[in-house]
Amino acid sequence: MSKIDLDALKARALGSGSEDAVTVNTRVLIDKVLARYPGEWTVLRELLQNAADASATQVVIRFETLPSTTVPAPQSADPTASIKHVLSHHTLKRLIVSNNGSPFNSNDWSRLKRIAEGNPDETKIGAFGVGFYSVFSDCEEPFVSSGDQAMAFYWKGNSLFTRRLSLDKGDSSPDTTFLLNYRSITSPVPNLLPLCQFLSTSLTFVGLEKIDLWLDEWNVLSLSRKAAPAMEMSIPRDIEPKTSGGLMKIVNLERGVAQIDGKWLDAVAWRPPKASGRHDTSRSGETAPSLRSFFSRLAGGHSSFETEDTSRNNRMTPTEPLHDLCKPQTTTVFLHIYTAKIQTSTTRNFNQELERATKKPPPKTTKIAVLTSSFDGSSVSSDQKPFADVFATVLPTKSGRIFIGFPTHQTTGLGAHISAPSLIPTVERESVDLNARWVKDWNLELLRAAGIVCRVAWTAQIALMEESVSRDVKSAGRSKIREDDVAKYIPGFVSAAQNFTFRDSTPLANVGNVVEDFFWTCSKNASINVLSTCGVLPTYEVRITPKDLSFMSDIPVLPEKATQDAKNFVAKLVDFGLVTEVTVSDIKAALERTPLTSTQLGEFLSWIGRKAVQGEISEDTVRNLMTVAVASIDSDGGASQLILLAGIKNYLNANRIPSHMPLPPFVMSFSFTKQIGDKELKALGWQELQIVPWLRWLTDESSNRASLSAEQDITTSPSFARSVLPIVSRSWEGLGTSSKDSVLSALSSRTIIPTTQGMKKPSEAYFANVKIFEDLPLVSGLNGVKDKLLVALGVRKTIELGLVFDRLLAKPNKSEGEPEWSHVDLIKYLASVRNDIPSDDTERLKSARICPKEAEKGLEGSSRQYRFEDLYEPKPALRDLGLPVLQWPPNYRSISAEGRFMTSLGLKSHPTVPQLIEIIAKASEVKNYQARDKAMGYFLSNHRVNGYHSFDYSKISTPFLPLQNSDALANPSNCFTNESAALLGFNVLQTSLHSHSSDFGVQKNPPIQACLETFLQRLPTSRKEARAIFSYFSDRLAEINPAQYQRLSQEKFIPIFEASHKAEGKGRTRYVSPTECYLGDSDNAYNGIFDFCDFGQDANAFLLKCGSKHEPTKVEIARMLVKEPAHILSKLGDHEKYLNLLRSLGDSIGTLRKDKILFRDMGKAPFLLASRFVPTAKKPTSARQQGISDEFEDADEEDFQGITEWVLTSAQSSIVIDDYTSYSLFKNSILAVPQEEGLEDLYNRLGCPRLSELVEESAKHGPLLKDQGSAEKLQKQIFERSRLFLYDQPPDTVKHDTRWLEKNLVVQAVSSVSLKRSLRNLDITHVEKRKAVVTHSRPHYTLWMTSGSIDFYQVSQALVNLLLSRPKVHSAIALETILRTDLRELGLRGYNVGRILRQKATEARLAETRRQQQLEEERKQIEADEASWKALQASTTGADADRSNVPPGGFPDSPDRISDSKGSSAVQGNEENAARSTRGFMSNLTRRLGLDEGGRNSRQLQSLLGNTPSEQPTPAPQIEQAPPPPYSAQDPDKPKGPSATTATPPHQIQQNLLSAIKKSRPYNSSDLYSRGETNTVFEASSYCDEKPAQDLTYAAEGAHGIRIFVPKNFANATAFLSSNSQGLSLFTSILKDITSIFAMRLDSMNVFFAPSSQSIAFNSKGTVFCNYHFFQQWHLPKLLQARDSNAAKRDAMTFWWVTLCHELAHNLVEDHSANHSYYIESFVAGYFEKAAKVFGVALNESSQPARTTEMQPTTLMD
Repeated sequence: MSKIDLDALKARALGSGSEDAVTVNTRVLIDKVLARYPGEWTVLRELLQNAADASATQVVIRFETLPSTTVPAPQSADPTASIKHVLSHHTLKRLIVSNNGSPFNSNDWSRLKRIAEGNPDETKIGAFGVGFYSVFSDCEEPFVSSGDQAMAFYWKGNSLFTRRLSLDKGDSSPDTTFLLNYRSITSPVPNLLPLCQFLSTSLTFVGLEKIDLWLDEWNVLSLSRKAAPAMEMSIPRDIEPKTSGGLMKIVNLERGVAQIDGKWLDAVAWRPPKASGRHDTSRSGETAPSLRSFFSRLAGGHSSFETEDTSRNNRMTPTEPLHDLCKPQTTTVFLHIYTAKIQTSTTRNFNQELERATKKPPPKTTKIAVLTSSFDGSSVSSDQKPFADVFATVLPTKSGRIFIGFPTHQTTGLGAHISAPSLIPTVERESVDLNARWVKDWNLELLRAAGIVCRVAWTAQIALMEESVSRDVKSAGRSKIREDDVAKYIPGFVSAAQNFTFRDSTPLANVGNVVEDFFWTCSKNASINVLSTCGVLPTYEVRITPKDLSFMSDIPVLPEKATQDAKNFVAKLVDFGLVTEVTVSDIKAALERTPLTSTQLGEFLSWIGRKAVQGEISEDTVRNLMTVAVASIDSDGGASQLILLAGIKNYLNANRIPSHMPLPPFVMSFSFTKQIGDKELKALGWQELQIVPWLRWLTDESSNRASLSAEQDITTSPSFARSVLPIVSRSWEGLGTSSKDSVLSALSSRTIIPTTQGMKKPSEAYFANVKIFEDLPLVSGLNGVKDKLLVALGVRKTIELGLVFDRLLAKPNKSEGEPEWSHVDLIKYLASVRNDIPSDDTERLKSARICPKEAEKGLEGSSRQYRFEDLYEPKPALRDLGLPVLQWPPNYRSISAEGRFMTSLGLKSHPTVPQLIEIIAKASEVKNYQARDKAMGYFLSNHRVNGYHSFDYSKISTPFLPLQNSDALANPSNCFTNESAALLGFNVLQTSLHSHSSDFGVQKNPPIQACLETFLQRLPTSRKEARAIFSYFSDRLAEINPAQYQRLSQEKFIPIFEASHKAEGKGRTRYVSPTECYLGDSDNAYNGIFDFCDFGQDANAFLLKCGSKHEPTKVEIARMLVKEPAHILSKLGDHEKYLNLLRSLGDSIGTLRKDKILFRDMGKAPFLLASRFVPTAKKPTSARQQGISDEFEDADEEDFQGITEWVLTSAQSSIVIDDYTSYSLFKNSILAVPQEEGLEDLYNRLGCPRLSELVEESAKHGPLLKDQGSAEKLQKQIFERSRLFLYDQPPDTVKHDTRWLEKNLVVQAVSSVSLKRSLRNLDITHVEKRKAVVTHSRPHYTLWMTSGSIDFYQVSQALVNLLLSRPKVHSAIALETILRTDLRELGLRGYNVGRILRQKATEARLAETRRQQQLEEERKQIEADEASWKALQASTTGADADRSNVPPGGFPDSPDRISDSKGSSAVQGNEENAARSTRGFMSNLTRRLGLDEGGRNSRQLQSLLGNTPSEQPTPAPQIEQAPPPPYSAQDPDKPKGPSATTATPPHQIQQNLLSAIKKSRPYNSSDLYSRGETNTVFEASSYCDEKPAQDLTYAAEGAHGIRIFVPKNFANATAFLSSNSQGLSLFTSILKDITSIFAMRLDSMNVFFAPSSQSIAFNSKGTVFCNYHFFQQWHLPKLLQARDSNAAKRDAMTFWWVTLCHELAHNLVEDHSANHSYYIESFVAGYFEKAAKVFGVALNESSQPARTTEMQPTTLMD
């Protein structure tokens, strides 16, 4: 779109035309302004604010009422009844508000009658100049009197006027009075309580001192405000007084106290009952649409400032009647106000922008006040509790309000009101404006300053508390502050904390967030002063302590009541990190300062233990605290005892050690730990006092009388010992081994056992039942001590062995009659007391030599004594082995008590395995085979009984086992039972011992690794040896691991015997690895290429596991062929065998392709076999002389005049023969691939080209013959016979069917045809004359044939390439036969001629049926479209009556007109019906474009495609309809322009086209022809008329730079462009896409709107104009419907594309002639493909949401 100079256009507009002032509908303006005032009490608020701005101190508000016309007044003179009646049944008459402020000056009177001129005084609150006009909400004509002037307002229509009056002295007054007469007389008296609460709240920050509210003659409310002199405060140094934006700075701060006294009647709280006799109109008015009105708001619901309690009070009806509603109530409330003076610092630019927004400059100084309720003033003071709390909203409760003179709806988020008169509110003054840029910055800075003021207020309140606490402590004569001193100040601190606890502010949360941010961040120090148990301190010195830290009284913490009642404030302190819980450092410092008392010690131990168990403090922390902790314990004697907790290591378990027993000093007293669990005590690093350290302390300190008294000496006091040993006995079983040893170590060597002989050591004492000798010291008085403890200590149950030896084994004194004792008697005695013998005595018995050996046969016994371990049991089998046995009486039993006792002392029951082996080896060495056999027999018979099976025989190195076929001996590790192991040179155990091999530990086979190593060192030299060894290994396949198999697969150990020397032991033998050898018969296909062997089934199983295969894989064969093709070919000796290998590779081509490297090498290597034709000497020419044709001569040459040579070549050097004709011509020059499908596929995949790809053909033909009869006959014959030919062909081989052939093949007869064939890359050509040849010239194929006889074979050769994918040689012969032979003869030969021809006839009938059905469907669609069009026109005609009110330039069918008409739904329905179009010529056109998929089509295009018919069509009946109204209907006196014409209905055009289609007939039809009936098409004669160009003028530039024109007499082009912007945008977008088909200049395409013209488009000197009128009626309704937008756009684009083809043809031919029609068709055909592409792209883009381009109307040009 060309660029328009808008500045120039603006200058032209300002310099021309007439000047008119902008007028305002005052009534509408005021109504819209009042719509921004939704709050309650708006009028009173504005009037009170005006009074405050006028420096008034007193305001009087008076409501005057009208008596009820339906309910009579009460007859009694009771004032209560009277006021009830007024409140219930009277309605408001007027409102009078007066103040004693400064009278209005001239500027005030001027501003009063001008809207939106605010007060320019920056110290005043008013900014917008619309506040006063809130009185018009329900007052029609207000009246204002001030001083000696008065002004009355009155209306004239929608304009507001004023009249001003100068008053004489009698009428003048210093007060300013507003008289507001209520417009309606049905408004009820407002609810008094919310109104009184609003008025009381208004006195908080406004400079008024007194407000009186009157209802008729009753003074309902009287409020007065007093203020004490303010006290100036200094700003703390740690607080930054400047805001972050730098606009505000606090320069001064004052603290003041205000008092508001209230007096009201009890009638304030009374509300009339709901079932009132009041007239309904007054009540219904409360919810009527005039809710915006002032008086309705006065009578409305509850005030937004009502508290929950007052709301509940207002909703309830008193259960007891109030006898005197006129009784006055008095109440006083005190306010604490902190007022800060703010100095502003703004830039000049900021001042200008803010003044532009508010109409006043920002003030140089301003004030911010914060109102809080203190603890002592939070409740009202009154003689009695009032029935209604008028001051409920004065003091902030949960959340205060932002005051901009008066309270707004915006809350502060904290328990304080904030007054900021310089805050700029929204227009309705109910919220803070945080949207406008400069206003937002100003307001945010004021809110930040408010946060700083709040922080200063907090600091001031806390400072007062600090002074009071210090004063109290000083008066008590103390310097240290205790918790009791601050207790009475905690409620005040809680109240202050609740006031400054921030919550979410509403409705703007950002307001509270800004104030809160600067409350916490304005301090330069990261702390805030708070009240603690040690006075007022900064938060970094104060902690939060849990209840269990009561023992730490010296740590300043927040009082518990404060943390509970002000938990939200405390939570903020914690979240911001200002206050933390008591830390370990705090506790440590307190412990270092003061020792713990007895009570505190228990609490401390309980706390620290619990925290340690819970993981809240670490072990190091516990250790540090315990190190510094000291306790001072008062004793009974009066002296205090210091306990250093660092020295405590243990605690006492009274269940284990009684608490009355003496304890070491490192054990904590049980009185402090009895309430603490074991986990907590252990977490302190303490351990439970165990028996061992306690006993050790008792024994070590037994002689220390400073620690233990004589009565507590365990070594000398029998009574104390009898108390201690039972304690030890109870714990003995639970002690561990080391603990028991420690107990024994502490007690065994001390005299701790009380006996009959005094205190003895345990080893010197005997049990009471040992009474062998009378003088033994026996245990006495230890009844509670278990025997196990006494035994462990060493108390003896038996007599000492030395004593026994001395007394019992000494030589008896026979004179005294003493008995004689032997070793047998001694053993019997000892066996009887075996369990009581001490371990030391048992060891002594084991080493004592007290046993004689049994004498050998024939020898006398010896007196020598032996130890038990030197002898064996007296058994015969052992005697036979020659072993020394014990001398013992007969009938020895091992299971007797004596036998078991001697066995425990070392007596042997059988020899060990090494001893037996030594016996066997020695017997074998001296060849004492009898002794050897006895020892071997004993070994085998007692193998399990004596446990010989568990012996590790691999450790035996002594050879003792006999071998097979050898006299040598071997140990179990060097012989085996498998006789096959001898093949590898291993020893084999004697056969008779094989069944006992497991008893000797002999293995069946040697280790597999040893076998493999031996085998690889000694390779087999014969086939038999190899078979045996391989079979041996096949039995051990499971023992060979994968690594060994991998090694074997690479080792060359398989013998291969040369073919000429197969006999064993003869010839040369070579060895190969398993991967190089294959199993099976050597006489197979791969013989001579690969090595084959066969050692039998078992041996082959071993070789298979090692990697051998039965035959090579295809990959291996391929690698071999690629590597040594010539060698393999020579080995095979026959090309057919080599081809067999290639065929096998072809079958596995998929596997070979997976190996990419191999497949690449196969494509390059010369391993493929190809044939070359080598011609020999030609035959004699006798053949030609005999008249043999050339074709048979060529065959003879192939058969008799050449040989075939097979050559190894690569894939690139050979050629696949897919054209046998070309091959016969070039066979001498090419290497041909074997003509097999499998081999051809293999060669082709490896990169071998096809011959058809290398042969280039070019055909030449002579001129066309005049007589094409033979060609037509042949063409018909081809179409007919091709069905027979293709009928039996496999479907996958058919390239094209007969239908395709009928559409794409043309037969032409020419004088001559020649065909030239050339072989690419070789300078070889061949030219021959042909009878027939096929060439391709898009989109058809042409079969050229010569005159004369037809060569059906050449015809068949040319056609089979079109019909079949890969034709064979016999395919052309078969087709030739079908073409040449008569149909009857073909039927005799087996072809189903009748069925095939019947199928053809059936298909023709089906096609005709489908054609008829399509015509019928189009006829029905035309009828439906006709009905839709008539309905649409009828609805349009019905709307004509409404068109007289159409504004200039408007249209009756514009969207706004249609939406307002009653028949809108009918119009929409008709538009939908009109959008359903029929299918016709353009439908077929779009289908050919590939764009029509069941969509709708255009039907208006046929009138554009040719000349006007010479015959006059039969006129169709025209639709009766009223002409559309003129477009300049604004002035009926002006002459009317041309009337708009209605476009011909699309269904009539389509009906004409369908009639033409139906009149089509065959060429030689005998039917009588008559032209079809047509409807009259008005556009047919003038649709391309250029005359409208003379009456057009430029209107605007549309989308894409396409200009828009309208008629010169057009009334309002601007309205037309606005109402049709969407349609024009769609039209220009379609035209832009169509021009891109022809690459036209966009500025050559234009749009015009001429509804009175029948021109669809015209060409004016190369510039194309398209009529939007026809697009609007034919295409736009469809495009606006969402059903099928693509179909509608396709139809429109097709229509206007053909239209443009028509107009472009006029650039060549001016008139509508045959030449013009020819060029139209040429444009359509030549640009058809581009049009299809553009249509497809446009339809894809149309799926996206359309963008409407607005028209920019310009000045209409002549």
